[in-house]
Amino acid sequence: MSDITIRLLTSVDEMQAAVELQKVYWGENMSALVPNHMLLSIANYGGHIHGAFDGDTMVGMLLGFLGADIDPDSDDTAPQRMLIMSKRMVVLPDYRGQKIGERLKLVQRDYAMRHGIELVTWTFDPLLSRNAYLNLHKLAGTGQAYKAAYFGESANYPTLSGDRLVVNWWVNHPQTVSDLNFQRPSHPNTDHLDFVSYNRTLRNDDGFVVPDTLNTGAIQHPRIGFEIPSDFLKLEAQHEKLGQQWRDHVRENMEKLFASGYIATDFTVIQPAPDSNQRHSYYIFTKDDNSYQFKALQKDAN
Repeated sequence: MSDITIRLLTSVDEMQAAVELQKVYWGENMSALVPNHMLLSIANYGGHIHGAFDGDTMVGMLLGFLGADIDPDSDDTAPQRMLIMSKRMVVLPDYRGQKIGERLKLVQRDYAMRHGIELVTWTFDPLLSRNAYLNLHKLAGTGQAYKAAYFGESANYPTLSGDRLVVNWWVNHPQTVSDLNFQRPSHPNTDHLDFVSYNRTLRNDDGFVVPDTLNTGAIQHPRIGFEIPSDFLKLEAQHEKLGQQWRDHVRENMEKLFASGYIATDFTVIQPAPDSNQRHSYYIFTKDDNSYQFKALQKDAN
């Protein structure tokens, strides 16, 4: 792991290597790949492509480009709402589990802070617990919106869904800084949970979690736990109908939580015993205190 180095990509050959790396996840579907000429343009005009290298071999890449969170029909000025859209990250399968993705993201945060950019944003499939754990727990990002059919209902993606959770990473927010400097515990004390479960679950004969009843009264609490399967891809591969049931359950109820003024501020995994396979994976939703926004907008609100 100590031999992995991360640096900006600048040359045409490096951009082509980044295209080839994308194929590990996206295959040969050229419409899904960011081509080398686009990568080069992004790198030359304010964006960045970082590569992770084991010696001379590129084993990971992260792409981000400059954008602005503005309504095209409004009079908002782009500088007040400038951000980095973190569009793509890929790590070779043999190198996963070595914190390379986490390191790439932290380098991206450093890049944003160095250039005075408050926000890095990206989207991910809300049913992928490993991604949720990295994005919300380890990186201290914040889920601030649910986008149903973000890429269209008929979009063909490796995770079979176009729904996305929008992660906003406010790189200088006091809570972000605190959580990154004083890492939150990975597994809470199961005897003293500090949240109320919103969706109760059961387990089927194969040990997979099944959505059961809703605790609608949980919406009165400051911290709400929303459970998802710990390994959704395995569940979906074995139980397609249950997979779709979870898709519908997450879409309907996460949209309700966001509409009720909550945002996703953490992701936690509970394992009753070290040797237990009965893990429970929860999004933690808390009331939006309106601090997760651009500083200029906070001043305007005051």
